[in-house]
Amino acid sequence: MKLFTALIFTLLIASNLSAQISDFSPVTQDDVALVVYDIAEGKNVVSLNGDKPFSFASNLKLLTTAAALENLGGGFRFFTFFSFDPADGTLYIKATGDPEMVIEQLWQLALELKLQGIKGIKKVVVDDYLYGNSIIHSAVSGDKGDNAYLAYISPFSLNYNAIAIYVKAREAGKPVEVTLSTPSSHFIIKNSATGIAGGDNKLIVGTSAVKGGKTEILVKGSLGVARTKPEAIFKRVGHPTNYYVTTLLNLMGEKEDIPVSREKIDQQLFSKKENINYTCKSSPLREILRKMNLYSSNFIADSLQFFMGAIIRGNSAQGVEMLKEYAQNRLGETIDIVNGSGLGNGLNQLTAEFFIKLLKTVYSDYYSSIDFFASLPVLGEDGTLKKAQPGESTGFVRAKTGSLTGVASLSGIMKAKSGKLYFFAFSVNNFPAKNFKPMWAFRDRVINEIWEKY
Repeated sequence: MKLFTALIFTLLIASNLSAQISDFSPVTQDDVALVVYDIAEGKNVVSLNGDKPFSFASNLKLLTTAAALENLGGGFRFFTFFSFDPADGTLYIKATGDPEMVIEQLWQLALELKLQGIKGIKKVVVDDYLYGNSIIHSAVSGDKGDNAYLAYISPFSLNYNAIAIYVKAREAGKPVEVTLSTPSSHFIIKNSATGIAGGDNKLIVGTSAVKGGKTEILVKGSLGVARTKPEAIFKRVGHPTNYYVTTLLNLMGEKEDIPVSREKIDQQLFSKKENINYTCKSSPLREILRKMNLYSSNFIADSLQFFMGAIIRGNSAQGVEMLKEYAQNRLGETIDIVNGSGLGNGLNQLTAEFFIKLLKTVYSDYYSSIDFFASLPVLGEDGTLKKAQPGESTGFVRAKTGSLTGVASLSGIMKAKSGKLYFFAFSVNNFPAKNFKPMWAFRDRVINEIWEKY
C-alpha cells in the first residue's frame, strides 16, 4: 500500500504544508499532526496541525514521567513492610503502592522472609488502604472488560495485576490444556473447552473475582489441534491483594488455607522488637519509569498517578489533577485529561505543540533530564520501537510510542544525520483499525525522513 509519499517530502522540505494527500491514502491531511523543533536554533522547522487537539495515546506517559520525576525524584523507592509475630503466627504486611513486583522478585522476597526466620504462618493481616477502602481501583478510560491492559490498580500488585493464560489443544474431542504464567492456588480454573480438528480458534476466556478472594478463570469453546503454538490470552486478576499474598505464601511453602484479613496497621508495628521485621524496597523510580516507557505499561502509569495523589494530596483521585497542574505550572498549558496512561479513545486530547513544550521544559534541566530521556525506547533497538523500520536512523531516536484504535503516535528526541538535535511530536488519527501496520510504517518513514533531511 502506498503511504503518503507526496506528503512526506512536502512536510520535510517544509515548502508547502497545505499540499493535498493523494486520494489513495487512508486519512486526510487534517488527520496528521507533526512538529519538528530545532533545539540549537530554538524554532520549529516543520509544523502541521501543531495546535490542533489530537489523540496521542500513550505519549501522555511523557507527562506522567515528568511529573513523577519532579514530585518523587529518580531515586525514590517504594517500600512494602512485613512484621511477623512468632507468638501467634500472624504475618502483617503493609503495602505502599510498589507497581513493579513480578514473580521473579516475589520468589526472591519469599526466600528473604524465610531466611529471616518467618515460618509457620497461621494468619495474614494486610493493610491495602492506601488508595481508599475499596479493594480494587480503576483509572478512568472509558474502556470495559477484563483484558490485562485494564488491570486493577491496587497498593499490592504482582505481575502488573495480570495473568497470562496459555491454552493448547492436544487431541480432538479432549479437553484443552490450560497453563498459567504464574501458578498459584489463588486461581480457580473452570475449563470446558475442547480440541477440534483443524486450526480454528473459537476460545472464550475470561476472569472474574469470586467468593473467598480468588480469581476464577473461565475457559470454554474450542481450539484446533493443528495450531502448533499455545494460544496466549492476557487477562486481569480479580483480587490483586489476595493474588500477591497467596502466591507469596505458596513460594514460602506455607499452607494454602491461611486466612487473610484487611486491617489498617499502625506503622509502629513494623519496628516492634518482639517481631521479625523486614522491609522490601523497590527499584529506584528511574528504573520503574524505564520499564513503563519501554513497554508502554498502562498499569505502571496509572499506579504512579494514584500514588502521587494519595501520598502528596491524601487522595488518590488527585493524581490526575497533579498532572494537569504540572502542565499548567511548568508549561503554561491548560489540559483536559482523565488518566496518566493515555488509555481511552476520544479522551486525553492534546496537541503536538504541547509535547514539544514538555520536551523543551524537561530538557532545560540538564541533570534531571537524564532520567527522563533515558527511560524512552530507542528506535530499532528496544521496547515498543524494537521492531520499527527506521533504516539508518537506528539508535539515534529516543521516543514514546502511542497506539489506540485509529491512533499511531511518536514523540521524543533525535540526533539527525547532520548531528543536530531535534524534538518531534507526531500523530496520525482516524484511520481504520485494519491499517495499524501501514500507519506504523508511515510513522517510521516520517521519522527516518526527518533524520535524513535535517
